Amino acid sequence: MKRFLQGFLTLLLAASPAAADRTVSKTLPLAADGKVTIDTYKGSIRVVPWDRAEVAVEARIVPDESCGSERDQKEWVAATRVVIEPHGGGVRIESDYDGLEVSWHFFTACTSRPFVHYKVSLPRAAALRIHDYKSDTDVKDYAGRLTHDTYKGSAALVGLTGPLDLKTYKGEVRAGFARLSGEVRADTYKGDVTLTFPAGAAFDLSADAGRRGEIVSDFEGTGPIRSSRRSGFRSSATVNGGGPHVTLSTDKGKLSIRRAPAP
Repeated sequence: MKRFLQGFLTLLLAASPAAADRTVSKTLPLAADGKVTIDTYKGSIRVVPWDRAEVAVEARIVPDESCGSERDQKEWVAATRVVIEPHGGGVRIESDYDGLEVSWHFFTACTSRPFVHYKVSLPRAAALRIHDYKSDTDVKDYAGRLTHDTYKGSAALVGLTGPLDLKTYKGEVRAGFARLSGEVRADTYKGDVTLTFPAGAAFDLSADAGRRGEIVSDFEGTGPIRSSRRSGFRSSATVNGGGPHVTLSTDKGKLSIRRAPAP
């Protein structure tokens, strides 16, 4: 009987396919001043600026093993679509989970969306909009307009020279600017956002620390802004003669402006 059970388990395991990654890739033309939108749920996003008039996308779909059997996870990976298509003169990239089916285990419903890890190469000055749930985002040396909206995600944005519009809920974002030449907006709820500007940056600051919010800055004349538990606090300042508008807003979170070390 023991040998029979061992043999049965061996056959059962052999019949259950292991969950496997899947890769989707596509390249589309895009004008130097075109627009790319990325809409995803969880995983990672790596943005690589280049000087070609096209967008190259590589997406690796990886199972989330927190739920379901190996067979379920393999099916969910296969059912996850990565949409890469022309859209309104630009390119749309989206993680589509509509094809996933619920798995039932001991009368409990279970569905675990796979991770999607993106590498997106795009024109250096193109406009980029990212809408994310809880991915890790990495952007370096980007010159275009960047709009980033994330829920519980994290981001490392380095060497920016274009405008930034950032919104996060319970996220952690570090954004460093090689040159401050466009408007910067950062809004966070229960998140932690740090903006690093060149030491001699000139800008006009408008700051709104909502209930239990905190805004701090290394630049002279800006000062710390901390609100009480029940009320908010607003402040404005002109730094080094003024320049691009920097608008900060937080509720129960923290926003920091840091001065980069002199080169």
